[in-house]
Amino acid sequence: MSRNLALAIVLLIASSFFWSGNFFSGKVAFLTNLTPFKLSFFRWILALLILLPFTYNQIIKDLDYYRKNIYLMIIISILGVTFFNSFTYISLRSSMVINSTLMASIAPVMMIGFSWLLFRTKTTKPQFAGIILSLIGAFSIILKGNLDNLYNLYFTSGDLWMIAAVISWCLYSVLLKKIDSKTSQLANLEVMIIIGIIFIAPFYIFESVNSTFLPSSQLDFVIISYVAVFASIVAFFSWNKGVSIIGPNRASLFLHLIPVFSAVWAITFLDEKFAFFHIIGVIFILSGIILSNIKSYND
Repeated sequence: MSRNLALAIVLLIASSFFWSGNFFSGKVAFLTNLTPFKLSFFRWILALLILLPFTYNQIIKDLDYYRKNIYLMIIISILGVTFFNSFTYISLRSSMVINSTLMASIAPVMMIGFSWLLFRTKTTKPQFAGIILSLIGAFSIILKGNLDNLYNLYFTSGDLWMIAAVISWCLYSVLLKKIDSKTSQLANLEVMIIIGIIFIAPFYIFESVNSTFLPSSQLDFVIISYVAVFASIVAFFSWNKGVSIIGPNRASLFLHLIPVFSAVWAITFLDEKFAFFHIIGVIFILSGIILSNIKSYND
């Protein structure tokens, strides 16, 4: 295994872990009345302030590149920063977490479809087999190893928001290929955050008119701090860098680790029990990821 591939695997596993916590945090935020756009707005404001000292000089250095590619940066920022997380938080206000993770599990298939439509990127047989295996594993964990749980699901408007979030995320990930790989990943993320906040702000203001403009409890600040540092800076940087190494098609399969890590959160904080279906799910997911990365890692 090459050093770059090993790095990509570590980064993509890390991003999936911290995003699984984002789903958990989003549901807790709903229970504490921390509204979706308020959570999105303050998570990115905090992330911006943390990154600014480390990215300011590089952004100035690459300013001509950002100016020449301003429309690409705006589209990517709206999809990844403004839409994806805000839509996810909106969905969790009325959708069950199990529904949201089911919707998110279709992301690898959708990402490969968008990659083909936009760039005619081909999917190899090992990749396709890997998708099927990892999808089976993800569903095994999400449905707790019992197909009856699928029949007992009920769907709400929140599920439509989650589908919109997944579409936004897939397009964002595929379009990352258009950003010059020679530019700084961290500076690119900061630019995306700045643009994303500009488009989040009107929704945040409109939403806050009928509630409050500031977080109101200590738990709110804990949630915002987690999603700002780990689900924003660490996860986004890790994902963007991982995608730049192995491409969106192979990277997409790592999203199936989110149900695995969500199960870890549930076992740790919600007293759920470790079960046999967790083992089966992990085996299928890891088998799919390994199979899809057997050959060359360049798309």
